[in-house]
Amino acid sequence: MKETIVYKTSDGKMFEGKDKALSHQEDLLGEALDAFLPYDDRGNLTRVDRQNILIKQLRDPELGLKLKNLVNLFEVLSAQSEADENE
Repeated sequence: MKETIVYKTSDGKMFEGKDKALSHQEDLLGEALDAFLPYDDRGNLTRVDRQNILIKQLRDPELGLKLKNLVNLFEVLSAQSEADENE
């Protein structure tokens, strides 16, 4: 029997190669970020421009910190909103 190392991404997919797993994980992150930058229906932002903006966001070394801060801010606002509803 041969032992194999696999890499599991956040969506549960498994990869034998670390590079393929990281690439897939980056794709998942890109899809998640995609939701933050809506399509410009006025025609001012082309698909290429939009893609370039998202790629730049993915390469930002502080992306993790920025996302954590965003989540923290959202959680505080969400908790306050729930508290207001319960009053």
